[in-house]
Amino acid sequence: MPDQRRSAADAARGALLPRLRAIAGVARARRGIALRVGVSFVVPLAIGAAIGHLSWGAIATQGAFAAMYANDEPYRRRLPILVGIGIGLALAMALGTLLAPHPWVAAAFGGVVAGAAALACIGFEVGPPREFMLVLSYYVGSSLPVDAGAAPERAGYVLFGAAVVIAVSMAGHRFRPRAPEETSVTVAYRQVAALIAALGRDGVGEARHEAVLAVRRARAAMRAAGSEDPLRRRLTEMTVAIEAVLDATLGLVLRDSDPVDDGWSRALRTLGDSVRVPALAGPVELPDETPGTPHGPRFVEAMASARQAADPERLFAATIVPFTRPRRPRASAILRRTLRPNSLVLPTAVRIGIAAAVGTGIGLAIDAQRGAWIGLTAVAVLQASNVHLIAWRTVHRAVGSIVGAGLAAAILVADPGIVLIVVVIAICQVIAQSTITVAYGVAVVFVTPVALLSFDLGQPGTPIGALLGERVVDTLIGCAVGLVARRLLWPRTAQTRLPMAQGAVIEATRDVLHAALTRPVTESSVLLRRSRRRLQTELVNLRAVHADAIGDLLWSVRGGDESWSTTLAAQRVAYAAMAVSADRHGPPPDMALVARLDAALDAMAAIAEGHRVPAVVPVPPLERYPATHRALVQLRDALRAPAPALPPAS
Repeated sequence: MPDQRRSAADAARGALLPRLRAIAGVARARRGIALRVGVSFVVPLAIGAAIGHLSWGAIATQGAFAAMYANDEPYRRRLPILVGIGIGLALAMALGTLLAPHPWVAAAFGGVVAGAAALACIGFEVGPPREFMLVLSYYVGSSLPVDAGAAPERAGYVLFGAAVVIAVSMAGHRFRPRAPEETSVTVAYRQVAALIAALGRDGVGEARHEAVLAVRRARAAMRAAGSEDPLRRRLTEMTVAIEAVLDATLGLVLRDSDPVDDGWSRALRTLGDSVRVPALAGPVELPDETPGTPHGPRFVEAMASARQAADPERLFAATIVPFTRPRRPRASAILRRTLRPNSLVLPTAVRIGIAAAVGTGIGLAIDAQRGAWIGLTAVAVLQASNVHLIAWRTVHRAVGSIVGAGLAAAILVADPGIVLIVVVIAICQVIAQSTITVAYGVAVVFVTPVALLSFDLGQPGTPIGALLGERVVDTLIGCAVGLVARRLLWPRTAQTRLPMAQGAVIEATRDVLHAALTRPVTESSVLLRRSRRRLQTELVNLRAVHADAIGDLLWSVRGGDESWSTTLAAQRVAYAAMAVSADRHGPPPDMALVARLDAALDAMAAIAEGHRVPAVVPVPPLERYPATHRALVQLRDALRAPAPALPPAS
């Protein structure tokens, strides 16, 4: 028995230590973001304390929540997001203050605010925490002492807090104006290096996805990078180079390459580090060994190009495909996109709005002085994208809130002074922001004292002991409301969207193969490069929709086997297409073969989307690319007949 206990303890330690190391690693990487958020909170509170109006500072911290947005975005995109969020927080505070005299109206309108904020944030691709902070500002306004005439004043305090955030978040532009882009490109190099290191080993599928995602983010960062300068040109060239390395590495994955020399991944990591320290690129040496697959020479050539791109002395090559700056979409265009029949945005936003209104109404029915926390908790758990994740998020938020409430109670029992409370709020905020992306429950433990201690500062004299108990109960109710809403309101939106996502990947695959096979007769590689970029985007979307469709089914995948096998086959053929080499000086293409291939992929995309097409789809032979031909046949077979259950997409 002691031996069994000891082995169980060793197993627990073996599982816990890697997790703790991962949390610590992410916390270190996010320490700059966390410190910016902490400073943004401390400044309004400190100013409020200094002028003798701490409650003003507490209200201004609602604007400080803008610090949680756009931290990884290039400064050119970060500024408009922060300005928009700051204005939204101020408007939400004003609306909450105006409607506070009418609790039930405020509860109903809270659903409108939550739904509209979710629609806007998702539509304009504003990342986490998305609508949550806007809803929080509204509920705080409706929970403060009733005074409709104070709406403009409180909104002004919030705008001041947002102005502090903008000053703090944009300060780095003066010293390192390309820091966000540098980080994105460095991460892309490291993730592709991790994919190379995973060749021939377990976990190569996950490493492949992370590499594609990182390269896509680097490309997006460079598109939003702003004005042209020598550093931007170097970063653009390095991004294009890592795209080529990724394409070649995907070819090695396709051919089930054996593990390659570790020197390849080490060299690529060093090139990634040279983004910020260009001198590191000079002494980089590439291994002499060429990977033993048909894609090996292409991989070696791409790595050599990446080393050249990292050379700070090298002139920017005019033949590189530029990253055109994205046009800012009009609000009307975004609205049309979010309201189209196959969009997931509208049902998500309406679900969040209904849950917020119902949760707040339940709270008011329990006690006229509460309700906001229930609605807010429902909004928080519904930020997860499927039922399975919401269930886990519910557990983490409930447990984290209970522990966090206990932590706040322990602090308040000591009757600390104002200065100490402000310091504790800053520390909790830094820890929460450092861990929220990797350990949600840990972050909630420290977010909860921030809310409760800020409430104590803004409304001193409130019996905080009773408030702590209420918060725990309200959190549990809010979690239940969010979970029920996700289970009952449009529970299979992702599963409905899955065929369209599969069809989009197949269509993008058609474009990539067409561009690659016709490269010898086209003057530029622009079409090939852009089609590969679009395919990467569609692959990322398919993986997300697929994961949500499975998560919505929880423990049962009955009836979904055919869709899952189609996803896997579509991914396989997409990666095979990206691995197809495009030689400008290759033999002339067989245009009849290309036309037949286009027609076959069009038919398979239509089948995936549920349209009626001929029962038999002939797949033309691709003698130069046998692995791609096999993947096409597997996709056709997966679409033609139901397949046995398969694991989730890799």
